[in-house]
Amino acid sequence: MLIAAALLAAGLLAFAALVAFERHRAPALAPAETESNGGPPLVTVLLPVRDEEADVVACVETLLGQTARPRVRVIDDSSSDRTVERVEGLIASLPAAGRRLEVVSAGDLPEGWRGKVHALDRGLDGVDSPWILTTDADTRHASTVLARALATAQRDGLDLLSLAGHQKVAGLGEALLTPPVFALLDRTLGDWRPQARGTAASPLANGQFLLMRREALGAAGGFAAIRQAALDDVALARAFQSAGRRTGFVRALDLLDVRMYRGLVATWRGWRRNLALIFGHRPGRLWAIVLALAAPGTLALAALAGGAWRPAAILWAGGVAASAILRATSSHPLRHAWLWPWDSFALALLLAVARRDVRRGRLASWKGRPIVPDQSGESDAS
Repeated sequence: MLIAAALLAAGLLAFAALVAFERHRAPALAPAETESNGGPPLVTVLLPVRDEEADVVACVETLLGQTARPRVRVIDDSSSDRTVERVEGLIASLPAAGRRLEVVSAGDLPEGWRGKVHALDRGLDGVDSPWILTTDADTRHASTVLARALATAQRDGLDLLSLAGHQKVAGLGEALLTPPVFALLDRTLGDWRPQARGTAASPLANGQFLLMRREALGAAGGFAAIRQAALDDVALARAFQSAGRRTGFVRALDLLDVRMYRGLVATWRGWRRNLALIFGHRPGRLWAIVLALAAPGTLALAALAGGAWRPAAILWAGGVAASAILRATSSHPLRHAWLWPWDSFALALLLAVARRDVRRGRLASWKGRPIVPDQSGESDAS
């Protein structure tokens, strides 16, 4: 048992070191070349919202504070709370910046469309700026992020540039799941450099920040081309690639903050849905990940129960050290490293439940809207 414990502990540390290495060498955004000269905005931001009264104002304020001075269009997707009222209040309170801010309605959701994609499609009407940025209400943007993203896209000849931001957590429930999920996602991605430079065979994207050329979006079929895609961000990047356009995906933890879910229940439901979409149709890979997550902690607990203190201590030390490395390199608090192995067990269980959801044909809903996976590995969300 001592040898098995040592090997598993070494494996945990090797995994963490590999993820940390790839994160460290991920390319950064280019410096901002120039700030806005006061002319027509180069960028129009499309911000689809549905019951986002808690987040929308803070998000819009960071968008209006961009050095690139974009126009911001908030598209209301049938909110039942005070989202629209909050935006209208912001417009009234900011006479100067308010001229760059408007709120419009997405209208009724047609059959065969997902709500967010439909809102983006409706929000695009009448936009004539050469660049479009789509983002989410739970994001907070550093003042130079848009200018730097523009400089990067223009330098590298990218038609679509997406950013991976810092995923903020608060409390044990969020800290239990979110950092391990991103360690898994980053390891699945591997080397960031092909994605960042637009040379990856299969492009990735993050819907929390998608900067794209208006002309290229039209060439890729517009938002209608992805109207039924559950993973709409990745589907859009693939549509661009199919149209012969270049896409990039850059890690920018210091420039974009996101708090996707609040509390354990919301975090569990959100990641249950997302992991089902990402891994649920690949059961062999999913169960291999579940086994890799559960085995070290199970052996540690078995050793502890049997009084084998040295193997248990070796595994615990290796697991906590690996957790600390992963959390440090994703800008999450080190104090939560002690959650190992419970964070690994929780992620393993989450993946198993996500697979069950795919098999039964219905995923965790999003704000009252059901998400039904189709038979091809993609999903359809209404």
